[in-house]
Amino acid sequence: MPGFHLIKQLRGMSVVLVLLPTVLLVMLTGAQRPCPRNCRCDGKIVYCESHAFADIPRNISGGSQGLSLRFNSIQKLKANQFAGLNQLVWLYLDHNYISSVDEDAFQGIRRLKELILSSNKITHLHNKTFHPVPNLRNLDLSYNKLQTLQSEQFKGLRKLIILHLRSNSLKTVPIRVFQDCRNLDFLDLGYNRLRSLSRNAFAGLLKLKELHLEHNQFSKINFAHFPRLFNLRSIYLQWNRIRSINQGLTWTWSSLHNLDLSGNDIQGIEPGTFKCLPNLQKLNLDSNKLTNISQETVNAWISLISITLSGNMWECSRSICPLFSWLKNFKGNKESTMICAGPKQIQGEKVSDAVETYNICAEIQVVVTEKSHQAPQTPQKPLIVLKPTVSKLETTQPTPITPSPSPGFPMPGTEPEYEHVSFHKIIAGSVALFLSVAMILLVIYVSWKRYPASMKQLQQHSLMKRRRKKARESERQMNSPLQEYYVDYKPTNSETMDVSVNGSGPCTYTISGSRECESGTKKR
Repeated sequence: MPGFHLIKQLRGMSVVLVLLPTVLLVMLTGAQRPCPRNCRCDGKIVYCESHAFADIPRNISGGSQGLSLRFNSIQKLKANQFAGLNQLVWLYLDHNYISSVDEDAFQGIRRLKELILSSNKITHLHNKTFHPVPNLRNLDLSYNKLQTLQSEQFKGLRKLIILHLRSNSLKTVPIRVFQDCRNLDFLDLGYNRLRSLSRNAFAGLLKLKELHLEHNQFSKINFAHFPRLFNLRSIYLQWNRIRSINQGLTWTWSSLHNLDLSGNDIQGIEPGTFKCLPNLQKLNLDSNKLTNISQETVNAWISLISITLSGNMWECSRSICPLFSWLKNFKGNKESTMICAGPKQIQGEKVSDAVETYNICAEIQVVVTEKSHQAPQTPQKPLIVLKPTVSKLETTQPTPITPSPSPGFPMPGTEPEYEHVSFHKIIAGSVALFLSVAMILLVIYVSWKRYPASMKQLQQHSLMKRRRKKARESERQMNSPLQEYYVDYKPTNSETMDVSVNGSGPCTYTISGSRECESGTKKR
């Protein structure tokens, strides 16, 4: 009996072992739902793109790790819409027509690491919209119509690394809105309507390395607005309305390597502004309104390897000398198309050419050396030098040499400077002459093709004119010996016999008179 019961138990266990794989297979088959209609499934990735979906497709497998709903017609994200997809790692919802997002829309997808909501029509987000997804690494809200950010918009997103808020309508950044984003590495706030920043706007961003603030409406920048951004390496402030830059608090921003301030209205830089940026490597000041840069400012550029200064309004006078001397010794990459905006007589010249041609900075050096060798006890009389005149032929009075901001003023020991004609002006004149000649020839050619009869008449008229001219010249040549003869000829009484014999008579100093003379001989 005991043996019989043992055999019976063994048979029951064998049946269970046989049926167990079948049950597991059925369970797995039920979990792996078929791919939704008009979608493409690749393992645990579902692509439902460009099929005008107005809502989230049904029958999406609960084990899906990636879902792309790009380029559809979704307008709303409802509460708990993704609750059954608790394995999702990334979700793409860009390029739809989403205008409203429920604050519980992302409930149930706690594992989500990447959420793309760009290129929609979102105008408002609730304070707790992203609280259910604390594991986000990448959040893209760019190219929407967001006007404000809530004070706790990004609360709890301690693992967030990349945040895109580009091309919205943001006017302000709330204080400490990024307080919990301690691991944020990249922040893009470009192409918004920001006019100012509060001092604690970026508080908490201890690991931020790249900050984009370009194409906003800032009018001034104070580096004190970026405190405790110890790891920030690049900041982009191009194409704002910045007129002035200042340091504010005295502190050192040693991590910053790249600063872009191009396309603003900067007219001057306060001395000492760059002292807080000792490790700055790339500086872009292109397309501003700078006229000069002080010696104190260039002295702070100790680590630069690249600088761009073109497109400014450089005043090519002695005030440009600190910058010119620094650029002359600079070994890194530099923009070489700096153009003089003044004085008027050298507008359009390259700064380097103007300084060397007119000895702008040489004046300062000469004056300094002369002052250093002067004895204070016995003041010397000013040296008198005759200034050569170039444009007018008249004598000039001797004038004492005094430092003058004029670029063309001659200095002692140097040759007089004549008007400088640059190579590009010669080329421009030659091109203009060539175009004028070409235009004249073109007019003649068109006239000849369009009005051939008129051209023939002009040719005949010019030919007749030449013939008349030749006839007049030949007639003058024939009359010249006769004129000399008749002028000298004065008959007397003793020549009466010769007149009767030779058949010649007195005549006047005219051609018609000579003809009368000939007619008179014929009658006789």
